[in-house]
Amino acid sequence: MSDFIAKQVEAKQKAWHEAKAILDTVEARGGEWTGEEQAKFDALSADIDRRNEAIELETREAKVAEQIQASAINFKDATVSDNESDILRKMAAGELRGHTFEQRVITGSSTGAPVPTSFYNEIVKVARLVNPLLDYATVLNTSGGENLQIPSQSGFSTATIVGQGSTVATSEPTFNAFVTLGAYKFSALAQLSRELILDSGVDIIGFLAGQFGNAFGNAIGDKVVNGTGTVEPTGFLTAAATGVTGSTGVSGAFTADNVIDLIYSVDGALRSLPSFALLANSTSIAALRKLKDTSGRYIFDVADSVGRRDLVLGVPVIETPALPSPATNARSLAVGDLKSLYIRNAGGLQVDRSDDFAFATDLATWRATWRLDSRLVQTNNIKVFRGGAS
Repeated sequence: MSDFIAKQVEAKQKAWHEAKAILDTVEARGGEWTGEEQAKFDALSADIDRRNEAIELETREAKVAEQIQASAINFKDATVSDNESDILRKMAAGELRGHTFEQRVITGSSTGAPVPTSFYNEIVKVARLVNPLLDYATVLNTSGGENLQIPSQSGFSTATIVGQGSTVATSEPTFNAFVTLGAYKFSALAQLSRELILDSGVDIIGFLAGQFGNAFGNAIGDKVVNGTGTVEPTGFLTAAATGVTGSTGVSGAFTADNVIDLIYSVDGALRSLPSFALLANSTSIAALRKLKDTSGRYIFDVADSVGRRDLVLGVPVIETPALPSPATNARSLAVGDLKSLYIRNAGGLQVDRSDDFAFATDLATWRATWRLDSRLVQTNNIKVFRGGAS
């Protein structure tokens, strides 16, 4: 563990203990918050969130460094070709009109130095920070966008005790209709001045990756969660079964008992999987941090080491901004096996440039296109909490 991460973990634990002390004080008073207490608690919660993000980013960078070191052995000579910054600058100069950037693994250059990332990978890296579901779902990479059919199982084979010499009864698994994944086109625009692009000291890949990564991460994250399936991906909230419905008269709020019931509404075999997690947005996570069980213990635990996530009743919590906040009839929490969510990535990332779109301002306009689809293949593998009707 690096010193930086160790300090972040220690500071996060300290902030969490301070936040719990405030909650205990408010509860002892009967649940009435002072303005100072609310402001202090919100500041501590925000500090915990920032440190979680810093730990996750540092951990990602450490993994990339390990991959670079591992790939620096036994390189073969390769033909020198334009790197992706050169390709982008050629597009800016009008020598290229478009280019498809494919996903790349770590490779070696002709000098033996590793090339750890590509433009495609840089965009995906930013998109994953914005939309963490890209890290946990089952991602299928295909070269084209033709329909892809995924089998969905509704029942398993069964076993029975059979006497000596008796016939073994036939028992076959049962299947739902195939789940079909297509390819919906997501596009984003970014603009740069010609002087900035032609300046060799400017990190074009970093700038454009940040712009497109944030744009795609937000747009895809919303549709993977809330998409209707009509001219857009089918979000898992559309397909997931309801595990628990909240009480009426509380504006969709959930209780500790609701959370317990939601977690145990999912098949027990799934709860032991490493891909089992609880999804919530920041508003819901703030509410989860305040909940106690019948013994007065908080159901929320802040991660105390690197590589671990915050936990609710032992279940990892993944902040998912696209999920709704608690409200009447809103599906504000989801829990289940995230590998049951399939995201189909069709082809590479297509980037095109136009000088005509913003000709009067001498700006080059860049358009990035990413085609994908998503479906929850096993609809009972993720359950949601639905707020009460009033």
